[in-house]
Amino acid sequence: MDAGSNSNSDKKRKAPPQPERGQAKRYTLGKARSVDVVSFVEARAFEINALQKSLQNARASGNTRAFQTLPRHLRRRAASHNVKRIPTRLRERAISEMKKSAQSSKTLGETGRLTNAKKSRRYKRRNASGRAEFERRQHGKRWLETHVWHAKRMRMRELWNTMIAETPNERSHRAAYRAAKENTHIQDISYYATLELTGPEAAIVALLRPLVPPTELTVAMRPYASGARMAPLTLYRKGMYPRGLLGPATALWQPGSSGSCRTLWLRVHPASSGAVAAELNRSVEAQPDFQVEITDVSQELVSFELLGAQSTPLLATVLSQATDPASRGASVLQLARALPSPAVLPESVVIGLRIHDPRLEFPFKRALGPLSPEEQLQLQQVLLQWPEDAAQPDPKAGADGGIWDRAECAKVLAKRPSEKALNERRQKHLVPGTRLQPDPAVDVTVPILLIRTGPETMQGARMGQAEQHLVDELTHGWTLLAPRGWGMALWMALVFAGARAQGLNERHHVAFEAGLPSFPANWPGTSAYDQWAGAAASAAFQKWLRRPPGKRANYLKFGIESPFFAPFHSLLKLPHIPAAYPQVQSDDLECRMKRLRKISSKKRASKADSAAEPNAESAIPDSDSTAEMWLVNGERLTLAVTAMLAGTCSSETCDSESFLAWARPLLEAVCGSSHDIGASDLQLLDCCLVRVRLTCSKRGVPAANAPICIDPAQPFTGANIIGYVMTGSFSLARGCGMAVGACSLRGLFHFWTLRAQHARPSVCSMDDGPSVQATLSVI
Repeated sequence: MDAGSNSNSDKKRKAPPQPERGQAKRYTLGKARSVDVVSFVEARAFEINALQKSLQNARASGNTRAFQTLPRHLRRRAASHNVKRIPTRLRERAISEMKKSAQSSKTLGETGRLTNAKKSRRYKRRNASGRAEFERRQHGKRWLETHVWHAKRMRMRELWNTMIAETPNERSHRAAYRAAKENTHIQDISYYATLELTGPEAAIVALLRPLVPPTELTVAMRPYASGARMAPLTLYRKGMYPRGLLGPATALWQPGSSGSCRTLWLRVHPASSGAVAAELNRSVEAQPDFQVEITDVSQELVSFELLGAQSTPLLATVLSQATDPASRGASVLQLARALPSPAVLPESVVIGLRIHDPRLEFPFKRALGPLSPEEQLQLQQVLLQWPEDAAQPDPKAGADGGIWDRAECAKVLAKRPSEKALNERRQKHLVPGTRLQPDPAVDVTVPILLIRTGPETMQGARMGQAEQHLVDELTHGWTLLAPRGWGMALWMALVFAGARAQGLNERHHVAFEAGLPSFPANWPGTSAYDQWAGAAASAAFQKWLRRPPGKRANYLKFGIESPFFAPFHSLLKLPHIPAAYPQVQSDDLECRMKRLRKISSKKRASKADSAAEPNAESAIPDSDSTAEMWLVNGERLTLAVTAMLAGTCSSETCDSESFLAWARPLLEAVCGSSHDIGASDLQLLDCCLVRVRLTCSKRGVPAANAPICIDPAQPFTGANIIGYVMTGSFSLARGCGMAVGACSLRGLFHFWTLRAQHARPSVCSMDDGPSVQATLSVI
């Protein structure tokens, strides 16, 4: 009985273990619920990375090709057909993708090129060498040394007999503004003209004195005559000031030369270089005693313009390998790398350097370290008193004139080692990527000049009313001058160091954001402006004609008589339109249906009668209005007009006597304080244009060629129009619309008399939209 009962009890199922209670229970639950995230992720880091990589590869391989994974600025148009243009890390994937594509039926080589493709007719007719082909394509126009690099990345345009990069192919409107404000903005300005004047110093000064305003500084001033600074100039035709404006220019003396035979470089914009050279030659022929020789050395130099806050550290990095690091120019540049902006340094100062071949240290990616306490003290001394010998050539160069000696620069270029020789030297290094050390027996040195540029050197004179914080951010930088043949080496070094390459449109956009005018687009009264505005007007007119008649803007309906260019000639009541502008008649602006109705309602004139009538275009004589029109330019005249507008209006009449009394400060600034006002002064003031900056106070963006009015209710009446817009766009720096225009002095006087009635200038719309109110300031 007992045994049976024991056996039955063994067969019974045991009860499950009871959960622990109290402190033991809480410890067990806490241990089970807590997870150490760091240790858990570290233990499974390989699995997580593998999962992320597989997801990323699946996403990339499904939607993009290998070359599309690169940033936009590293992509090339031929990358999809030639895998050698793809980085090595993506080359195998690109080859496999090309074999799987639609071309897999054709034979592909190791590089991904078709091996059995039929040679095209263009390939068979090509020149024997690429250099010969490039020389053939340069017929009639000049290519800069960086043309091929720019042609792959930018839209090229023929201007002033030179192929110039107009704008990048990628979107760069905002990027150009950010680069000029925070980083470095670079442009190849080798298309600028450089005229070399050689002769006695007194003769050169006497030659240039009649071409500059009598109240402005001349090249004979001590800071300029020593060659330590570049002189900003505004050139006029001889004896025609304030009329006959030619444009801005800069002058630089060769340092260390004797007074009996000195050399001066006059750098001018190519739009006005022909007129400046003709005026100088005319003056030399009229005065044989000058004994001044004028030579065009534009093609002997290459020049780059660098703007932005980081332009000084970037130049210090690229030019750190100077021949003599202890020289004054090299030491000053290395000290200036710690400055937050180039605006801290004095404008127009010149630094002379001699550097080794930039290809030896290419690419420049390392940044220089901070300054030591001793270097900081030296930098303070440099800022307090700029060293006058910073522009001197390298003392070890002996009698070498540096960049000024063209014969020596030609010899240096002939001795320059080829790229093949440099690559052979790199192959001998045990460690790939090791920089080449300069070899005095083989390598050469390059003389260069660094010029601290700013708004004064760009405009040719000190500006009056300007928004200083925007000017300091956007328009200060450096201009690098080097002998010909070294453009591409220096350009690649600067671009790989971090400078953002931009075109001509971006350069104008940066000046617009700073509130400064651009030459020649914002310099009315010059022949260069007439050529520029005439070409733009012709292009806009042809674009308007290409549109279907039903889609064209009916400017005649809106009351706009000149939609394609700013008619300053009619604003100043001048008799003729400049010949460079397209002669657009009112019949051309009518829509097609109105024209057909007119033709159907009237009989067509016979061919004999139509032949007897003169043509509208031929009736306008080929004359230039710039001989009568003149522009207020420079700090002295700008401040005078600003003071006139700031005065209190004592009379509401607009008669000639009140106008002369109001404009007396401007006449004194132009003709002198002892000038007696006469009837000829009234004619002079009637032909005066004042450049203004318009900042919109409400929504709206001013359009180019739009009228500037006082009363927006009557926008297109003759008495209401006081000026026209030359450049208008949305300002990224201000967050509103802005425009650079020009007003007549008579119009500003009319606006001044109505200021008591709270009159404000408005920019009229070029369509049916409302006018835009703006704040006016003289620039």
